[in-house]
Amino acid sequence: MPYIIKDSLLSFVLSVIGIILLGSVPFMFIGMSFDTGSYLDGIGELFKTMMKPSEIMYFTGSGMYPLFPEIWGIIGYSLTILFSSFFIAIILALMFALGIFTLPTRLKDKIRVFSFMFESIPDVLIAIGMQFFIIWFFKKTNILLFQIVSLYDQKTYFVPIFCLTVLPTLLILRILLLNMEEEFKKQYIDTAKSKGIGRFRILWRHVLPNTLLSVFHQSRNILWFMLSNLLMVEYLFNIYGVTTLVREMGNPAIFTISMLLLFLPMFLFFTALRIFTYKWVGEK
Repeated sequence: MPYIIKDSLLSFVLSVIGIILLGSVPFMFIGMSFDTGSYLDGIGELFKTMMKPSEIMYFTGSGMYPLFPEIWGIIGYSLTILFSSFFIAIILALMFALGIFTLPTRLKDKIRVFSFMFESIPDVLIAIGMQFFIIWFFKKTNILLFQIVSLYDQKTYFVPIFCLTVLPTLLILRILLLNMEEEFKKQYIDTAKSKGIGRFRILWRHVLPNTLLSVFHQSRNILWFMLSNLLMVEYLFNIYGVTTLVREMGNPAIFTISMLLLFLPMFLFFTALRIFTYKWVGEK
């Protein structure tokens, strides 16, 4: 446990330094020329700007606004979509994995092939297809199933969360199925079967907890994959989230502060998950 805390603190400090250095990159160039001195001065200027967050402004089509406290709502909106999609993907993948693993082998193989093929579909096609379906249904029935774009006073959640959930669900499902098959080949499964324990009980009580550890270990990559798709989702659904803020402003201070505020909850989540996994493995 002390090692995890020390390692996490070191990772946190290095990550913060990396974000600040990355945010200062625009100062590195004067026209088309590279200037190290300008970059170092830019880092100092960025620090001075960040020390006065109340003076940082951002603009929209309706005017100029102070970054704080407006950024809390912007960050909160993006994080709600991101983490809701992540947890829904895990829950759906678990449900599908439990159901699929009880099916005959031939049917499981067909589902695995279909899942692999569907996983290759880009998120943007899923999002656009969802939008077209809702518009088509509205034109046919005059019933708006879900709000498909976010407006100033109306935020949309369901459709962007759905679009951001689909591919991670398939990815987690593939990880679960592969690890379940590996677990069922181990000796303790034969021992459990010899004691007359049913297949589903073995799956639920013994195999599933072990396979979940693999999902936890892969959660960092999965969440970063979802974060990369968040830009596309925010753009297609007119969501004024953190990626839209950074993309439209192009301001080093706004970029750095946004990335730090986005990084902090993700860092805390991964650290808590790492501690939980450590205790779980220790108890087992």
